[in-house]
Amino acid sequence: MSLHIQTLWREPLLHFLLIGAALFLYFDLVGGSSEAPAEKRIIVSSGQVEQLVANFERTWSRPPAQKELDAMVESHVREEVFYREALAMGLDQNDPMVRRRMRMKLEFMLEDLSGQDASDEVLSEFLNRNSDSFRDEVQLTLRQVFLNPDQRPNLEKDTGQMLSRLNKGSAPEAIGDHTLTPRSYQLASQSQIARDFSQEFARQVVSLPVGDWSGPVYSPFGAHLVKIEARIDARLPELSEIREEVLREYLAEKREQQKNLAYEKLREGYEVTVEPPNSGATPVLSSVVTGKTS
Repeated sequence: MSLHIQTLWREPLLHFLLIGAALFLYFDLVGGSSEAPAEKRIIVSSGQVEQLVANFERTWSRPPAQKELDAMVESHVREEVFYREALAMGLDQNDPMVRRRMRMKLEFMLEDLSGQDASDEVLSEFLNRNSDSFRDEVQLTLRQVFLNPDQRPNLEKDTGQMLSRLNKGSAPEAIGDHTLTPRSYQLASQSQIARDFSQEFARQVVSLPVGDWSGPVYSPFGAHLVKIEARIDARLPELSEIREEVLREYLAEKREQQKNLAYEKLREGYEVTVEPPNSGATPVLSSVVTGKTS
């Protein structure tokens, strides 16, 4: 008999029936009046129905049939029911994903700038204040000859001789050692050259004169003889050339400032207590804990 009861207790169907009976008893006890309380009333407004219809039309390029509309409304009600019941059961508590999502939604609301466009005067000031972010890099057209230090015991002497030959008109293809690095660039930016050779190599190359072969310039690979054939100097574009980009960055900065200001104002209304962890180590609490703190 005991074995039979244990087997029956493990049946999922029995669990389902017991849960259903408990829910039925709960709703029977709290039901009370025939009119549902406010938190149990769901009103699907005409605006919400219109939004459902608009979403359907955007997807299917036609209005929904009545059955389709009824199904969408019922799906909306189903979502609302489950959402409210989940809140009532506290399922939103202590859930990092829910907390992060709610924080993101509030921050998004606080970032709203009401569509205000900045004037050219304001954007020009922002452009000049952040000129390094918008400045066009120097661009170079160059050729380089590589000398491998592993193959040349007297590297300094070899670079001197080859530099002389190159400036006398020798073909660069016939001079130097094999390399997988680019032998030439056509109006390449300083950062592009730095990615291939190194920041220090690119910094030295952009300062070389145009016309003659120069060097050696050293990279992590070895020595290089370099000829700058053309140069476009770095410049700060006019606002009219990059207005959209400047406006985008300006609005991003203003949104961040507005969000931080709103947080500081909200933060003042909270009293924060930070308790140390239950461990032997003494924690170092930074100045993150500000405002009303006890």
